[in-house]
Amino acid sequence: MHRVGSGGNTSNSGRSRKEKRLTYVLNDADNTKHCAGINCLAALKSPGADGCDYLFTGSRDGTLKRWALSEHSATFSATYESHVDWVNDAVLTGGNTLVSCSSDATVKVWNSLSDGTCIRTFRQHSDYVTCLAAADKNSNFLASGGLGGEVFIWDLEAALTPLSKSNDANGDDCSTSTNGLGSSLPNTSLRPISSSNNISVHPTQSQGYGPIAAKGHKESVYALATNDRGTLLVSGGTEKVVRVWDPRTGSKTMKLRGHTDNIRALLLDSTGRFVGQVSVNLFS
Repeated sequence: MHRVGSGGNTSNSGRSRKEKRLTYVLNDADNTKHCAGINCLAALKSPGADGCDYLFTGSRDGTLKRWALSEHSATFSATYESHVDWVNDAVLTGGNTLVSCSSDATVKVWNSLSDGTCIRTFRQHSDYVTCLAAADKNSNFLASGGLGGEVFIWDLEAALTPLSKSNDANGDDCSTSTNGLGSSLPNTSLRPISSSNNISVHPTQSQGYGPIAAKGHKESVYALATNDRGTLLVSGGTEKVVRVWDPRTGSKTMKLRGHTDNIRALLLDSTGRFVGQVSVNLFS
């Protein structure tokens, strides 16, 4: 897939004119291979002994591809095509749910075993979405971070549940409004914070679901990690500190300092007691 852009009128007229841009996609004849670098990987292991394991690859060509794994080879299985810019990260959650994020400022949800149809698009971010985190033992939990300094914490069950069939029939897109997503829920579906692992759902309008915003980053976010149950979230980026959050409320609990350069990767152990951090240091 190649993305082609076209700018608007660039004449030197003294009268200001609103620039118009057009973006369209050209598919490659050979759809079984990526045509640009690969940014991320996600693996789906079959629960059964005779089942097929899959590898998902996300690329700078704007697509994800699924590969069926055998003992000695990987066979192309499907293409997931809806993003219009680089795919930066992808995670699997809840068994068959694949989530991806992109430089097109969207987070997209897919059925990992489907033919590549996008289930829903979230447009809450204001800039490139660079990283995702999912909890192994809490299939509803998802966190996303990006260049806008934003970290959003999603309850996937609430975000994907339509108010009615008529609302869901409008396609996979969600609202671009910061007041909430287009997939509306009745107020009776909102769940308070409890001792369980459920994420609280914050109503942002009379009817609707909005993710929890973990506010505090002043610069770009490049890395997220969570524990198995989604009760602890860590984030890092160009501020050179690791921030620790309670994802059920979006409140910051502490900062971890020590890095002298951008943090590009984080790993949290299953219990949430230990965090591994990777930063980029340039030497001349």
